[in-house]
Amino acid sequence: MTDRRDAIAEDLRSLAADLKSLVESATTDPKERRKKERQWRALYGALSVLTALAARRAATKAWAVLTGERPPAKRA
Repeated sequence: MTDRRDAIAEDLRSLAADLKSLVESATTDPKERRKKERQWRALYGALSVLTALAARRAATKAWAVLTGERPPAKRA
């Protein structure tokens, strides 16, 4: 009896997921979705750049405090 209930429950979950996907694809505009995805990528990229710069500054200051020297510079 338990196996049958599990199978039915799994089928119902699958059906619910399919219906949710169908409703989502029928009600969303592909152009609007692409626009939001581009905006998300731009925001994610900007935050990545800012955190990288902040981390580099923090590392430079920490190096100076810990060693009393200027950090090694990148050679040209």
